[in-house]
Parts: sequence; structure tokens; C-alpha cells
Amino acid sequence: MTETNSEQNRGTDDIAELAAIPMSMIDAWGRGDAAAFAAPFSPTATFIAFEGTVLYGRSAIVEFHQPLFDTVLDGSRLVGEVKLTRQLDENWAIIHAVGSTILPGETTPSPARESMQLFIVRRRRAGWLVEAMQNSRVITLDEQEFLDDLAALPSMAHAAVVDLAAGLASASTSRG
Repeated sequence: MTETNSEQNRGTDDIAELAAIPMSMIDAWGRGDAAAFAAPFSPTATFIAFEGTVLYGRSAIVEFHQPLFDTVLDGSRLVGEVKLTRQLDENWAIIHAVGSTILPGETTPSPARESMQLFIVRRRRAGWLVEAMQNSRVITLDEQEFLDDLAALPSMAHAAVVDLAAGLASASTSRG
């Protein structure tokens, strides 16, 4: 069975629409606009943030992000790209994207903020809407082993290592 030209064009249009979803979120992040960031999500979407917070619904995504955009992420921006768009059938697709955050005052992304995202997207009357997204930090096996060792320390030793790391980071920033 061969596709007609209209079916081929629709498939190309769908792929372009799907790939535009993460890019629109990147743009909205740079403006600090949580409503625009959450606009591609369905009203009942599930969003799993990089540190495991689970948000249910577009309004929860806005409520979670806007205070961050107004404070610690004010002036930050995202960079990223779509790695894969795959239409599963006429109404369902997945998108795999990668991204990183450029913190205020910085010119390059922080390696510690590299993430990958997996989107589950559904065609609705209004177009493609994200039904679920998981944002996961990229971490090496060595970094995970260090975190496992840190977590295994008694609470006082754990606190001492955290304080030492904060002091080293502060010292390197003030010299930089």
C-alpha cells in the first residue's frame, strides 16, 4: 500500500509540528513565561521534573515553573534540540529531546544541568498536545557511584561533605 501525496504531506507536517513542541518550550523558558512553557501540554498532562517532582495538569506545570522563572531561573535560558520524533499511529507520537540550562551571567550550558526529555503526544482537535513528559538529568556512572557513596555516609559526614563541596564551589567562583 502506498501513501497518497496528501498522506505524505500530512506526515511531514506532523513531524514538523511535533518537533516544534520542545522548541516552543525552550523559547518560552527564555522569556520566563510559564504559561507559554506549559501551553503544549493537555489540561490533564503528567510532567515529571528532573528531580522527580510529578505534576498533574497544565495549571500545575505553570504553578511549578513561574516561581522558578521569577527567582532562581530568572535570566536563564535553555538550549536544546529534538533528537527523534516518531509517530506511533495517526493520533499518538513520541518525541525525544535534549537540553541544558545556561544560568544567568553564563555563556555556556552547565554540564550538571544536561537533561533529556521524553514526550508522549496525542493529536487533539486543537493539534498535538503533550500528554506526558519526563525530564531526566544526564548523569555518568561515576557521578552516580559518588552519589551512592555520599548517601551511604552517616548524617554528620554527609553534611560535612556537602559543606566542603559548597565551600570549594564558592572559592572557585570568587577566583573565576
